[in-house]
Amino acid sequence: MRNFCLFVFLQALLPAVLLAQSEHAKKVAESFLGTPRANLAADILVNKPDYVVYVPQENFQVLSDRYNDHFQVIAREDGVLVAFWTQAGHESNIDQHIAFSKSADHGLTWSPVQVLAGSPNVKNPKLIASWQQPMVSKSGRIYVLWNQQVSNTWSHTGACFGIYSDDCGETWSAPKQVRIPRTFKDPQDPATPTTWCNWQRPLRLGENGKFYVGSSHRRDKSECAIDFWQFENIDEDPEVKDIKITVLSGEPDQVLKLSPRGQFGEECEEAGIVKLPDGRLFCIMRTDGGYPFWSQSRDSGKTWDRPKPLLNRDGGKPFLHPRSPCPIYDWKGCEAASGYYFALIHNQFDFTQKTSWQTRGPLFLIAGKFMPDAEQPVWFLDPKPFADRPTGNSFYTSYTVQDGKGVLWFPDRKYFLLGREIGPEWFEGIDEILKK
Repeated sequence: MRNFCLFVFLQALLPAVLLAQSEHAKKVAESFLGTPRANLAADILVNKPDYVVYVPQENFQVLSDRYNDHFQVIAREDGVLVAFWTQAGHESNIDQHIAFSKSADHGLTWSPVQVLAGSPNVKNPKLIASWQQPMVSKSGRIYVLWNQQVSNTWSHTGACFGIYSDDCGETWSAPKQVRIPRTFKDPQDPATPTTWCNWQRPLRLGENGKFYVGSSHRRDKSECAIDFWQFENIDEDPEVKDIKITVLSGEPDQVLKLSPRGQFGEECEEAGIVKLPDGRLFCIMRTDGGYPFWSQSRDSGKTWDRPKPLLNRDGGKPFLHPRSPCPIYDWKGCEAASGYYFALIHNQFDFTQKTSWQTRGPLFLIAGKFMPDAEQPVWFLDPKPFADRPTGNSFYTSYTVQDGKGVLWFPDRKYFLLGREIGPEWFEGIDEILKK
């Protein structure tokens, strides 16, 4: 009787929730009605997805999949979408592993999950594998690197391991270690691994189109700052052990950290990077100062300016944001240098609290435009509501553009994996408004 009442209630609720949803997302949500998991029907649609990539099955004897995060999707030149994420029974559990799936129909259906590294469940636990780094070389070879825990320490402490596939993920090479150059932040003992997490996938933003990514790099569980990795030879299709990484901004006077100190310290983490039309790189990052901060590089990412609070425009007001992901993307494509960008912020921060770890509530989209003569080279419109959940909006995301259609791929409350189209309505009037 209880399930029947829930079924009737959700049937009445769904028409309101489904407004403006894609037919695909509607069908997936409706498929749960009349089942023991009928409560998922409305929950899937709270943040208005157009695509539903993965809904946990919670069959823990086969696959621990309640936690799904760091969702990275790449659109290959042949039209296939390949997706990688970190999955587990819960965050930082002993069964944390790298998951893979792909879609040949622009994200409508997805292949069964492959576990590429780590343990699929707790029955036979292996060392934790996390924070995967996928790249596709010019030949089409897919590489994926990850943080491999090699001792019983914090899950962000580990070596870098990787594999590759030449048949779009049907088979994979044996895992091998990739050498990460040491910096001043690493333990003096070279046998002790560093503590690092690269939250975005590498993009072709480095020198001569090389893959490039920001790395949140710690001396210990505090004092986090950002340096940058450039992958020197991915397009030569090297064996994994021969991948060459250069760590840029790796010296004490070059890493990105708050100056002056923020509300609680010097924490700068999780850089999201875009390319500007004049060739500069622009990044924003989360901090413990109550705001996202920004920086820019004028030399293809070799060096960066000291970070500053992100404003809506020069001389304007800062955007409020707790210690939470604040992704930024080029609207026309991750490496397009189009001049039109969007970012996601929480638009709130309580400075009376004693921590920067505050509620990850509703998220707002801010649409931005390149302003070549400005001090802050991207100006933004006022925030517009994007994700309505009161908590759980921790958006470790990725972005693709296919056939002119941009899709933000995001983990919803680190549980569902979803996609949402980013259309021109978010940028309406931006040219005229930012002239004022």
